[in-house]
Amino acid sequence: MTKKPSYEELQQRVKELEKEAVEHKRDVQTIREREKELKIKTMSLEEVNIALRVLLKRRDEDKIELEEKVLANVKELVVPFLEKVKKTPLDPKQVAYIDILESNLNDIISPFMRNLSAKYVNLTPTQIQVANLIKEGKTTKEIAELFSLSSKTIKTHRRNIRMKLGIKNKKVNLRSHLLSLHP
Repeated sequence: MTKKPSYEELQQRVKELEKEAVEHKRDVQTIREREKELKIKTMSLEEVNIALRVLLKRRDEDKIELEEKVLANVKELVVPFLEKVKKTPLDPKQVAYIDILESNLNDIISPFMRNLSAKYVNLTPTQIQVANLIKEGKTTKEIAELFSLSSKTIKTHRRNIRMKLGIKNKKVNLRSHLLSLHP
């Protein structure tokens, strides 16, 4: 037979249970505080992640902008003068230097052209160059002079660019459309 606990034993057991209940309440409170801390840290990390995403996006935009500026500067500030020099009487040594200079400039700007070509899917390298000059506000005549081509040839490039961009026979300004392709 099981012996019935005495009153003192019951009181002792009640005290132990009360002590356990207090410890349990303390543990529950500690867990709640940690949950609050974790929620605060989680929110903080989410804010940091958002800020990092914004910074990375801005960095990418700055990189693209820098590439376009370098490309535009070379095309506007260097290429026209190279073209003018090429039209002057030059000895064979000077022609070789000009060719080397052009080749080196093309090597410098070619990575930028590859990055920009993603915007202009299916365009030839010449069409990409023409499209960028159009985007910069150059007229058909100015582009023709830069490339030492006829205005008709540039008009053909413009027509082909419009066709490849899906705006042929539409009342859409080509320059505005090209500017809208910019990220």
